[in-house]
Amino acid sequence: MAAAPATPALPLLWGRNNLPVPYAARWSAERAAMRGVLTVRPDGRGLAYRDEAPADRDRHGVLWARLTEAQGEGRPDFGSLHTVRQRRAMFDMLCQVCGGPASRTSRGWLFLVQRPETAEESADWPEGLLSTKPPVCEPCAALAARYCPHLTDPVAVRVRKPRVWGVFGGFVVPDADGGLVPSPDDHTLPYGHSAACWFLASQLVIELTRCWSACEPFGMVGA
Repeated sequence: MAAAPATPALPLLWGRNNLPVPYAARWSAERAAMRGVLTVRPDGRGLAYRDEAPADRDRHGVLWARLTEAQGEGRPDFGSLHTVRQRRAMFDMLCQVCGGPASRTSRGWLFLVQRPETAEESADWPEGLLSTKPPVCEPCAALAARYCPHLTDPVAVRVRKPRVWGVFGGFVVPDADGGLVPSPDDHTLPYGHSAACWFLASQLVIELTRCWSACEPFGMVGA
């Protein structure tokens, strides 16, 4: 007897209007736990946690920002991604909206990206595009295109080889008094960079390679 098809995952809904909340989004009850626990490594070569555990660094040795897990509690922050869920969705190719498996066909994984403002920006766009946004499943592609404020002109793209590129976050460096000062600006940093030891990551960055020609979100996403 054939197995019954898996029940599709559904996004969390919030508020009087039942707005869909992305799986990777951060909630107000999820707190950062870094102040007072960040320090300089004993050898002076980079950042560390005073009570550092193996899970605080990725396989490239980059230190990650700590964030508590309280999905669904408080208010959703649609403009911020949770460090753990974002990485999980990237590594396991989960839909950033519902948390279920992302759509994959012979042409690749399904991603929604913002169309560039000018056609001259890149002749082979979106090949090589860097992204912190995980893929999506087909039902959630329409939800994301409708509700995400950052997707004013969304394009659906099939990506055969999403490649781990680096991290997004900020630098934290020693000051003259021996303390640590965070940079006011956010940065993307490729793995292997010489300054990675002073970087505190909050999101994984992937490079979209072997892209199938971009298509409209509601036209050919299943092709």
